Amino acid sequence: MRGEKEQKCLDLVRTAIFTKSGEPILHPFTKKTYLEVSKEEFAKEQIWFINSDCYKSYFGLLEEDRTEIEEILRITQPNKKASEFPDFIFNNGFIEHFQVSSSKTTRKGATQAKEMNCFISKVSRETEKIEQEWNDIPSFDEVRSKQWIMENPEHSHAYLVESFKNSWDKHMESREKYAGNKSIGIFMIEYSELALSMCENVYVDWINGMSQGDMREQERFRCYRLSRDKELLNFIYQYKEQLKYVIFVYCEGFEIIRLVNIPYLLKLLPWDYVIYPMMVQTVSSLCNISVPKDLSKKDIW
Repeated sequence: MRGEKEQKCLDLVRTAIFTKSGEPILHPFTKKTYLEVSKEEFAKEQIWFINSDCYKSYFGLLEEDRTEIEEILRITQPNKKASEFPDFIFNNGFIEHFQVSSSKTTRKGATQAKEMNCFISKVSRETEKIEQEWNDIPSFDEVRSKQWIMENPEHSHAYLVESFKNSWDKHMESREKYAGNKSIGIFMIEYSELALSMCENVYVDWINGMSQGDMREQERFRCYRLSRDKELLNFIYQYKEQLKYVIFVYCEGFEIIRLVNIPYLLKLLPWDYVIYPMMVQTVSSLCNISVPKDLSKKDIW
C-alpha cells in the first residue's frame, strides 16, 4: 500500500529525535509527550522533548533551523491525495520521500530489491513446505534445520550516485509542478542497504612507513554517510533555492542537512573518502525439534 514505506521512514526519524531508550520523552514537570502539547507549548519547552544525541545528526543547522525542523517533524501529516506529490504536508511546505540504491538499477527497479524479493519469496514457499513435512513426520531425537543464503549483487558508489541523481531529478520535476505551498521544501532520501562503507583517505600522499605520532586517525564508517560524500553534497547544493533541507535515512541512523550551509561543511572535509562495497550475505534459518505427546502433556516445574 502506498504510504507505508514513507510513513515508516518518517517514524524512524521521529523516534530518533523524540524518544530515548525506546520510550517517548516526557516533559519533566507536565509528563506530556511532544504530541500532547500545542505549537506554543512546544516552542516554549522544546528542549525538554528532544533527545540530546540527535544533534550529532544535524549538519549545517543554526539554532532556528533546529527549532524549525523539529516542529515540522512533529506536525507534518500525510498527503490526503495519496497518489500525488508530495508525501507529507505542513502549513508552509512539504516532505517528499524516495529511496535510492547502490546496486544496478534498470527500468524494472534496483537489482538489490528484485533479488531480495525473490529470495524472500523462495524462503517463504520452501518454509511452508518444510514445516508441513516436519509436522507430518516429527523427529524426537534430533534438531532439524534448513538455511538459505543470498549473496549481495554488485554494489558501487557510481551506482548510488546514478540512482540518487535520477530519483532526485524526477522528484524535482514533481516539485516544480506542485501548486501547493513550497516555501520550505524537504527531500527525505532513504538508503536502507547495508552495502557501502566509507574510509577517509588521509594517507593519499603519505610517505610509506612514516609515523604520525598521536595525530588524528582516519574516520571510518560501516554504513555510507551522505554528509561525507563531497560529490553528492556539491550536487544537492545546486538546489539550495528550491529546497531547504535534506533528510538522509541510512541503515544505522539519519542526517539532516541544511543545503545553503553545505560550503561550510565541505571545509571540514579536507580529504575525500574511499567509498567501497562490502561483502554481504543475507541468511535465513529454520530450526525444528518435536516434543513427544506424552511429554508435552506433563507439567514441568
